[in-house]
Amino acid sequence: MADDTARVQYHRLLGSGMRLSLAAVQVNVTTESSILSESPRVDILLLRREGTAWTDAQRARLPDGIRDSSAAHILIEFKYTESVTEDGILQAAAYDLFYRQVQRLSRRQTLPVVLSAKTPQKSRLAQWGYEESQRGVFHTELPFVGRVMLLALNRLPAEPNNAIVKLFASRKQEREAGFASLARYEFAESMELHAYALGLSQTLSVKGELNMAEVLTPEKVLEYGKRIRELVFETGTLEERLAGLNTEERRELLRLLQKEMDAGADSGAESSESTLRFRPGSASNQEQA
Repeated sequence: MADDTARVQYHRLLGSGMRLSLAAVQVNVTTESSILSESPRVDILLLRREGTAWTDAQRARLPDGIRDSSAAHILIEFKYTESVTEDGILQAAAYDLFYRQVQRLSRRQTLPVVLSAKTPQKSRLAQWGYEESQRGVFHTELPFVGRVMLLALNRLPAEPNNAIVKLFASRKQEREAGFASLARYEFAESMELHAYALGLSQTLSVKGELNMAEVLTPEKVLEYGKRIRELVFETGTLEERLAGLNTEERRELLRLLQKEMDAGADSGAESSESTLRFRPGSASNQEQA
């Protein structure tokens, strides 16, 4: 605490001297100025609750690269619609620094990660010094950003431990491979996880007419998944029911589900008496009472 007080006093003394000198030439000088309008917020924080290494069970569900780190605090910056930029990498490094200072952690205890839905251009990766240490996992030894790991979702192998993150890959075939690789034992343990993954895989396949800002909330995605599960189990297997749907049919299914849920919110118990009918391949899919 004494060192902190001394540091504060020294920079205040310097600031006062600069203020007295520069005021005459129309330069404002302030000390301890906030440079951010609000506290930085990392997109996702993974925190190992106990132990000095990931357990086998944890490694089975963590993406490549992350599961190979001994760090207990994983700070993830997720780039879904935007491309990875130099500023984005520097931001991840800065957040890691701020987090370690606030939490009083060592460098070994944290790992900053940039998770990218899109595949960064090779020329940019080379410019930033990033090399692929294993498929989809990139590291650099450049100063200042050398701690930042880059994960490219389109390049991560379609293995069960990568499945959840690969649902967000920019390429459709990679998203589908991610869903196909989801471990069935996880579904058996959590029906909610199955519904969420199912809802997510369907909503991310649809663009255009739906209000995606409203649809793509965790709560909405889970509700979509639950309703799709009901339809699947009423009429056939998941593969039989969904594999043949084209983009327009997926859009129509989600539109009907959204309409049903909106109606349910308005009419309460009455909505439970109605059933949703969806026929793949028909020219016009309609909701029937």
